[in-house]
Amino acid sequence: MKKAYYWPLLLVAAVGVYAALQFTGKAGACGLGLSSLNGQSQDAAAHVPAPTFKAQALSGGTINFPADFKGKIVLVDFWATWCRPCRAELPNVVRAYDRYHARGFDVVGVTLDGIQRVPATRVESFTADQKMKWQQVYADAADVARSYGVDAIPAAFLVDGDTGTILAAGDATHGDALAATIERYLKK
Repeated sequence: MKKAYYWPLLLVAAVGVYAALQFTGKAGACGLGLSSLNGQSQDAAAHVPAPTFKAQALSGGTINFPADFKGKIVLVDFWATWCRPCRAELPNVVRAYDRYHARGFDVVGVTLDGIQRVPATRVESFTADQKMKWQQVYADAADVARSYGVDAIPAAFLVDGDTGTILAAGDATHGDALAATIERYLKK
């Protein structure tokens, strides 16, 4: 192969790498390009008041957060169908919901599919197939994500429904740590 053919290939590869870096906010996350919440990272967000919001649920009705969740511990879960790390984390969230819902745990999904123009009907079908039994914010999701400072997904915040305080965020709300974090706050 002649050297002249390497330059176009190198240029295409460089553009691909640049696009991938723009789309990925951090390792194992899908970048969104949204602004941050008061300059705080997810990991630093624990023990501060959670931003309140009123948003239309994908299934209809209005979610008034956290007022509608008195007496519960709530995972506000930011995700999207097109985000591979979100899809990988989803079984943990479904297991936690199934295991702890009867004890006062709930989930509010905030699906950022609208940013990529994924139709609401496709999101509804996905959530039904994945047995995601909780409410989803779709139309107002970008505004809710901005208020929480979410710039990459998956992102989750465990919130006390009574006080509206963020109990945990970041690594404590993902993977194997999620169940242990929920257990800790359900016991209190």
